[in-house]
Parts: sequence; C-alpha cells; structure tokens
Amino acid sequence: MALLGLRWSDIRASRRQDASYRRVWQTFRSIDHVADGRHDTQAWRSRSPGVYAFVAIRIPVEPLQPALDEIRRALAPIPFVRQHPDHFLHITLQELGFVKTDPNAPDEIDQTRLDEFVEQLGSALTGAPRFEMRLGGANSFQDAVFLDVHDRGHCGRLHTRIRELAGVLALPRFAYLPHATIAHFTAEEPTGDLAKLIGRWRDRRFGTFEVSAIEVMTMDVRLTYPRLATYAVHELE
Repeated sequence: MALLGLRWSDIRASRRQDASYRRVWQTFRSIDHVADGRHDTQAWRSRSPGVYAFVAIRIPVEPLQPALDEIRRALAPIPFVRQHPDHFLHITLQELGFVKTDPNAPDEIDQTRLDEFVEQLGSALTGAPRFEMRLGGANSFQDAVFLDVHDRGHCGRLHTRIRELAGVLALPRFAYLPHATIAHFTAEEPTGDLAKLIGRWRDRRFGTFEVSAIEVMTMDVRLTYPRLATYAVHELE
C-alpha cells in the first residue's frame, strides 16, 4: 500500500483532507444556487493603489493536461463561470494582506513587516521537505470550481507554520483546506446541471508534480487576473 511508508500523522492528515473534499462535494450536490465568488470586488479594488501579498505554490499547467483543457471546454458555455488563466493557477498557503504605507486594518501589512516575514520564513520552514502533489478530481464550493489536493498533508503543515510566523490572530471562518481553484462563479444562479457536469471529472486524476519551493507573491489589486509577481522564494529541502 502507498501509505505504508508514511508517518501516522501523514496518514491521518490525508484521510481528514480526503473526507473534507467528500463533504464539500456532497454539499455542492445538495445546493440549488451558486454564489458570486469573484475576488476582484469593488471593495477589493478600492484598496488601490497597492498590491496584495500572500504565500502560495505555483501550479504548472502541463502535468494537468489533457484533463484541465477538457473541463475548461465543458465549463466555457456557462455564462456565470469565469475561468482562471494558466498564469493565475496557484494554491494559497497563507494570505498576508494589502501592502500599505500606514496599515490600519487586520488585512493590511506594511513593507517593513513584509520584509521581516520574508527574512524569518527560512527559519520557520527549516526541515520542510520537497513533496509530490497530485491534483484532482474536480470539486466545487458554492462559489468556485477547484481541484482536490493530494499531498500527504504537507500544505496543511506548511500553512500552520506560516500562519504562526505571519502572526494571524483571528481564527478564519473555515478550517484551512488546500485547493486549486480553476474558476469562480460570477453571480447567484441556479446550479442546474453543474454538479452533473463537474461530476464527470470527480474521480479523474489531473496530474502530479513535485513541489520544490514556495513563494511569497504579490498581485496588483487593480487587475482581474494579474501576473503573480515573485517577491521571495523559499526552496524546500
């Protein structure tokens, strides 16, 4: 069995994560309306000028083919589905906030604190190994279509370390669940046959790749799908 070489903590993390994806899928199949899941709302754009900083894993597109293009073609005719371009595909590990000169909100950070975070990141992640990640099958929150992440719990452990370093005090609304978003819904609309459509790829393996580094990234809040700029890179061991 593939799990025999893992620590017990890895096995439990994998099982919990897989169970969470199953619950998300069951919930999506039971709802009758999707929600607007766009990140670039008026409130988001109002934080301009500026950039948003976060820690993430870039997703290479080539290992996900042909399944990624197949589901994209199937989703394309749906008017309230907005698909993410290749350059925007990523898995968020921790949001850091809007970079501001004089931060005065919990979701804002100044340049000095961002640089301190980057400087301390290496120490916080000492011993974090490279790992293999498999994406798929397809799944959906009420507001976004995504791919399940199979990583033996590595993203969750990275998130915990990075969150502690970032000094995020408030508890998030939902427990952390790594996911690779491929599309957002743009309005509240009846689900119709969406669950049936996405379900064609529910058990599909999209692809596997090695995660050898994580990045501190920034994105221009004025743009819908800006290029994700590399602010700093931490190589895994």
